[in-house]
Amino acid sequence: MTALIFLLVAIAMMAALGGRRGIAGGLFGLSFILSVAWLVHHMTDPLKLSF
Repeated sequence: MTALIFLLVAIAMMAALGGRRGIAGGLFGLSFILSVAWLVHHMTDPLKLSF
């Protein structure tokens, strides 16, 4: 999942350099939403510690 987020950001940067601002903004927004969802998933996941 993390690799997908980095891939989306890389594609957004290439689109921005190519002059496609709408696509770049959309991909960046999608990667931002996925990042927040991934963070919430890990924040609410209980730790399974065994001592």
